[in-house]
Parts: sequence; C-alpha cells; structure tokens
Amino acid sequence: MNNKISVVIPMYNAFNTLDRCLSSLLNQSYKNLEIIIVDDGSLDASLEKEKEYASKDNRIKYYVQKHAGVSAARNYGLKFVSGDFIQFVDSDDDLDLKYFEKMLKLMENDEIDMAVCNNSHPFFTTYLEDRVYDMRNRDDFLEFYQMTYAPTLPWNKLIRRKVIENVKFNINLKFAEDEVFFCSLSKNIKKIATTHEVLYHYFFAKKEDEGGKKSAISDIMQTEAFWINKTSFYYKGLLCIPPRKEAFDEAIKLGKIPFNDSSDLVYQRVFDFAFYQYAAYAGMGVPEEAMRQEMMNILTDESFIKSMRVQNKYGIKFLEFEGKELEEKVKNMNHLIYSSYLDIYQNKKNLKPTYVAMMIFTKFFLDQSLPYNDSVNLCNKFYKDLKLNKSEEAKYVNEKEIEKYL
Repeated sequence: MNNKISVVIPMYNAFNTLDRCLSSLLNQSYKNLEIIIVDDGSLDASLEKEKEYASKDNRIKYYVQKHAGVSAARNYGLKFVSGDFIQFVDSDDDLDLKYFEKMLKLMENDEIDMAVCNNSHPFFTTYLEDRVYDMRNRDDFLEFYQMTYAPTLPWNKLIRRKVIENVKFNINLKFAEDEVFFCSLSKNIKKIATTHEVLYHYFFAKKEDEGGKKSAISDIMQTEAFWINKTSFYYKGLLCIPPRKEAFDEAIKLGKIPFNDSSDLVYQRVFDFAFYQYAAYAGMGVPEEAMRQEMMNILTDESFIKSMRVQNKYGIKFLEFEGKELEEKVKNMNHLIYSSYLDIYQNKKNLKPTYVAMMIFTKFFLDQSLPYNDSVNLCNKFYKDLKLNKSEEAKYVNEKEIEKYL
C-alpha cells in the first residue's frame, strides 16, 4: 500500500512545540505524506518556522487564516487535502515513528474506514484492544461509542478521505466538538480497526511552552470555582447533546447506523463523562472538596438523572438518595475516589483510574442484589467486573472494603 496520507495540523502560537511535532512526521517510516499546516493567526514567530520547514521539505504546505479557532482551522485544512487518508495532528503533539506504517496495516481491508490507536494523554486514555468493530452491528457500535473514549478525540485516528468529504467540524462548539465530528462521520463508517499500541503522544503544555495557546481543557481548569458556576467538563459537554443527536438522527434517517432512536446514544455519554473528570481534576490538583460539590451538582442534574434512566434499560437499577443521605454517600464516594487517584498516581500503579472511579460509583449507587448481565453498557461492564473480581481495577476496588462506607 503506497497511498498518500494528508496530515492536517491546526496551529496557533506553537513556536515552542512545532519542532517536535514536525520531526515526528518527517521521520516517519512511511514517507508518502503531505503535511498541511493551518496557521490560525499566530501572534508569535510560528509562521517563520513554518516557512523554514516548507522550504526544506516539499511535503509541507502552510496556509494562514484569521484567528477563528481549532475547528475552523481543521475545516480550512481539509480544503487542500489530496491524499487517500486523512490524519489530524495537534501542533504540540508527536507520533510514534511507525505510526502511519502500523495504522495503514490495520486498514488493508477496504471495508475498514478508520484505524484508531491508544494514546498517552495524561487524563483521557482510550483503553483500546486489538480488534475490529463493525459499525453496522448494534453491539459493536455501542461498544465502540459507549465503552471507549475514542469517539471524543480527533487525532488518534487515520481516516479514509471519502468518509470525511461531506463532514465538517462544528465551528460554534468550543468543547467536545471532536465527538460531534465523530457522530457526523458515523453515517459513512462501515468498520473501525483498533490497536492496543500507544502510537500518538498527546502533549499537555506547561505554561512556559504554551506560547499564549489556551485549550478548552486549560480554560476550564483555570476557571475559578467551576464547581460553583457550573463551567466544568460535564456542563460544557451538555452543550453538545443537541448537535450529537442531530448527527445521529441524520445517520438513522439514512439507514446508516443500527438504531431507531438517538436519545439513548447521546445520553449514555452524559453519564460516563462525569467520571472522566476525576482524572483531570485530581491530576491538576483540584481540591477534594471542590469535586465533592461538583458531584453533588451532577447527581441532582436533570440530564444526569435522564442518563441513569437510559441505563436502567440495560438491566441495572440505580439507587436513589436525597438530602442528607445523598450528601453522605457522595462525600464517602468522593473521598474513596480521590484517595485512590492519589495512590495510583503517587505509587505509579498500572491501573486505569477512570475505571476505578466508575467501579467505586457502582458500589454506592447500583443495586448490588441484581445479577450482572452482558449488555453493552459501561455500568454493566464495571458491575460484572467487580462481581467476578477479574481485572486489576476490580481487585483494587474490592480490596477497599467499601461496604463500611455505604
């Protein structure tokens, strides 16, 4: 396979990180690339560096637009692609030097429209295995969309160009636009191949390396008292429910995905996204008490309650608490999750912290008398895992004797 790959790099004030990014692309074992940099109105010396690279390697092209955000930059870059496959890369990240060689290997079957790898993001990892998902099969679709974090990321994917040609990023969204993009792509995807290998290296910039760049994540993390003014990941994510639903409704209308109603799909993600926050907030030093208040807000939020009701259709039952009883449950649950995160980070334990958080939640809020079932659902997955005590995360949680906190 010697297909051309178009790499689209949205770039804003990346002078301090662009060398590492471009070096990882120019030194790939697979050489048939075109690298399209879209400078989103940088204020630093990034443009001079882009010109320098382009003068040395004719695979690099650069374009400049007035500052309009990452989604507009990606859309602009898509106007110039000529490759058979498309890859998005952030200007402060880098790739394994065999990234394209390995990802193309996954796509030798013509029905596979997307290859996805694991990544080294400090907070949001995807936990993928070596397998193929047939997105025309209901269980495969649910498992990929509901049980991995992969749909929420744009850059750990190699995508056939024909899948993207009629899809654009939503420029009106400032958070989780990546997942809306995936929802829009769903009408064009037959199969997705995934690998357990960590091939994409996400870079969480230190302040001195940001060069004025502010991501949606850093914006939220730097917002004072987000747990009071409700500007956290969870609440930002709620703004994406209507466009996600619209995208899935279109795919359903076209008969491209195996569902009749998009509501269950979009509200399922409301639930688990609440727990991915723990990784980010604990890792960034947000006080335990702040996250306790955040979880009190979430557990009484209308959308979260609806999300739990959706999951009840999978044969599980959430316990309902109010007032002081709810406050006590959240306080104990939150303390166990926070202390677990600190233990995992400080002692460098090879555990998936988000899974630990969700398992602890099931101990507090799921009816433990029910038998587990094999429905494709995150809560079922963790509940079953705890019952069987097979995974390292389940063993870790079961050893905590959580019953004395209930």
